[in-house]
Amino acid sequence: MISKRIMQLILGLISILALFSAYLGYAYGAVNWYYGFADGQEFSNGLLMLESNFRFYNGLWLGIGIILLWMIPRIDRDKTTLRVIAVCFFCGGIGRLISLLFCGIPSPIDLVYVIIELGFPLLTLWQKRILK
Repeated sequence: MISKRIMQLILGLISILALFSAYLGYAYGAVNWYYGFADGQEFSNGLLMLESNFRFYNGLWLGIGIILLWMIPRIDRDKTTLRVIAVCFFCGGIGRLISLLFCGIPSPIDLVYVIIELGFPLLTLWQKRILK
């Protein structure tokens, strides 16, 4: 029972992180001060593509955050949903890792994201122990 509660807490924290990231992405987009762009930055075709992809990506974060919240009370009964999310997180983490290796580390928070994304599949092993 304690293991189940701890896992639910971890999923809750990850879902809050996902929802907060989605909010920031929707509210501010990719072209803002945080990412090194000046106010009133003119949008080139490349920046328009970045902005569109960034907001799409944050839409996925929003969906994952909502699904994780929905999943919390079902963690001991539903194994498929967590596994699907784990595959998505892991694939995204591989993409982020490739970017970090080839382009560098944009900020320390990106290391946190890559650790969460690449480590997320471990939750499915944990979940196996608490399934009914």
